[in-house]
Amino acid sequence: MVYVYNGLKYDTDKMDCISTKCMYALSIFERSVNVKLYKSIKGRWLIVFKLGDALVIDEETAKCMLLKYDINAYEKIFGELEEA
Repeated sequence: MVYVYNGLKYDTDKMDCISTKCMYALSIFERSVNVKLYKSIKGRWLIVFKLGDALVIDEETAKCMLLKYDINAYEKIFGELEEA
């Protein structure tokens, strides 16, 4: 699927699907829903909802989502976390 945001084309067929375990809520009043998290070759991030809508997010948001929902994917992309 291809999405265009701010004049940039996000083609999920050409992006890496980093995680399918993440959750996202559009507002504090909505329950969280499962999303797919994608990363482009140029390092841009996109979340795709089940109904096909998508949202561009920054790397810090992606990191927070991965830390909360998918530690293995986080460590694969950003390196291993230090043991406590």
